[in-house]
Parts: sequence; structure tokens; C-alpha cells
Amino acid sequence: MITPLAPEYEALKQRVDDFFHSGEWSAEHEDFDFCRRMVKEMGNAGLLEFVAPAASVKTLCFLRYSIAQHSGLSDALFAMQGLGSYPVSLAGTDDQKKKYLHPVLTGDLVSAFAMTEPQAGSDAGAMSLKADKKADGYILNGKKTLISNAGLADFYTLFARTSEGSRGVTAFILDGNTKGISVRNQILIAAHPIGELEFRDCFIPTEQRLGNEGEGLKIAYTTLDVFRPSVAAAATGMAQRAFQEAIAYAKKRKQFGKYLAEFQGIQFKIAEMAQQLQASKLLIWDAASRKDSGQSRITLEAAMAKSFAAEAAQQIIDEALQIHGGVGLLRNSITERLYRDIRALRIYEGTTEILKSIIAHQILQA
Repeated sequence: MITPLAPEYEALKQRVDDFFHSGEWSAEHEDFDFCRRMVKEMGNAGLLEFVAPAASVKTLCFLRYSIAQHSGLSDALFAMQGLGSYPVSLAGTDDQKKKYLHPVLTGDLVSAFAMTEPQAGSDAGAMSLKADKKADGYILNGKKTLISNAGLADFYTLFARTSEGSRGVTAFILDGNTKGISVRNQILIAAHPIGELEFRDCFIPTEQRLGNEGEGLKIAYTTLDVFRPSVAAAATGMAQRAFQEAIAYAKKRKQFGKYLAEFQGIQFKIAEMAQQLQASKLLIWDAASRKDSGQSRITLEAAMAKSFAAEAAQQIIDEALQIHGGVGLLRNSITERLYRDIRALRIYEGTTEILKSIIAHQILQA
């Protein structure tokens, strides 16, 4: 992500560019048939093999950075293949890994990560979805909300309460066709399959549990450690595209007999955008490099990268739209789409405010 790119990243970028230039995948169709075909085609193109834990976090970040420059919807679907399957890689049995992981990488199974509840968003420890233990499994009753791929996913990595307290949350693999699940679609400002899940006496066998009882939050937070830098990378990819569009427009648009790029006010905007982009890339690369080098947890580095990059990307895209003026607001223009796409990234996988609290806690307890 720091120019010039190493040859292996140039090749990855070319693979992503070729994928989008050869198909319909830059469009905004969030219907399930389109999304499922997109996931399958990403699998056919070999892009999903990089969501496996054996792949480097740097590579995962670079792919999201590259994909997000073309399509926010494609990036979200790519990310969910990783976010939903990583807990299986992390804590699954051999049988669970065999059943779910390879089909995720080929695009034959669509995955999801079901954690958020109506009264438990940032405060994950407050979740109330019950998993009451029975002789041969668990009975689920409760709700999840704002779940990406709700109704689309073939399986969910799901977190539910098996006992009281912060250590009372357990992780499960729940097949999407399980009896007792109902889905209510929700609509965001940008294309994104998302919805609410309700569970009524939904039975899940013991063999579908991930890890031991009470290990759910540990599994969830370890997963977020890996994927938060990739959210930062996606945000930075969107910002990079907006930056490039702004420069191109400023060089060709004339006002008062001069190109926009000749006005000092526009030059200052371009300079500040470039600084924010470079700082974001360095924070992402630092977090990803630490994880790839064997550091067990990157909670601090991941929080710094995600919070800074998402906020910077929002500012960069806003400035890019400002440089475009009225045409930047036109529906389905690149700047308008990016303006809608970026907003969710400041919230999911940890709001900026929560991440700042994490950063301060990590520093103060050191």
C-alpha cells in the first residue's frame, strides 16, 4: 500500500482489477441472487483463498483496500467470508473445519458473523440471546440485529449466552436453514445485505458448538483483532478512489479562467488528503505486520488503525465530493456512492468512540 508496491501486491491488485473489469460486479445489486453469484465468482477467481488464517493479514488488508476501490458491496461480501469463517479456523474441530472452510474459500457457502443484539452493540458482554443447554444440544431464544448476510448466509458464527457474566458467552456454528430462525431484512444507506434474526426454540446440536462453553467473547475479540485492520484497509481503499477522482476532476475543471488544481484552497485540500491517506496506510501496515510476525494480540494497533483510517476516509471522501461540487452529489456518481459506502465503516466492528476507549485502556494499563 506504500508506493511503489512489491511485485506480489502489484499482481494481486491486477487480479482484483481484472475481476471487476470483466464482470458486472461494480454494480449495486443487493438482492440475494446477485450477492450469491458475486461470492461464487470471487471464489472462482481465487480471491477468497486469502480469507483463510494461513494467509497473511497484510494480504487480507491489501485485498480489501483494492476491492473497496471498485465496490463497497463486494468488499462487504468478501469480508464476511472471512469474518464468519475465521472463528471456525480459530476454534473449530477438524470435522467443523472440513465441513465449512473449503466451501467458504470456493464461494459455495456464504458465511456470517452474528454478534450484535438490539440491546448489545458495543457492549457485547450485555448480549441476552439464550442458549439453554439440553441433553444433546442447546435451545436458542432471542434476537440478533444488524447482521450482515442475514437471510443470505448458509451458516452463522453465532454468539449466545449459556450462563451469566462476561464468561457466560459461547460461540456456535448455526446452519442457516435451521428450523426456528426468522429473518427481517433491514436497509442501510448503502447497498449491503443485512437484517434481524429471531430465534424461537431453535435447536443447535452440541457438535455445532465452537470451542468450550464460556469462550465466546475470547473467540470474538481475537477475530476482531485480525479483521479491524482490514476494515481500516477497506476505508482507505474507498478514500484512495475518492482522492484519485478528486485529483482528476481538479485538473480538468475550470472556474474563473483557471483549473481548480491551480487554486491554493484546493491544493491545501489535496495535500491534507494525501497526508491522511499515507498515515492510514502506515497504521494498517504496522498492525498487520505485527500480527504476521507472530504477535499474539494486536488489540491496540488494530484499534488505532481502524479508528483513524475510518475517520480519515470519511473526511477525504467528503472533501473529494466538495471539490466536485454539485456533480459530486449526483445519484450513482462515484463520489456519491463512496459517500454512502464509507459511513458504516465508522461504526461496525467497533465504533470510533469505543476504539478510542480501547486505545486509552491499553496504554494506561501498560
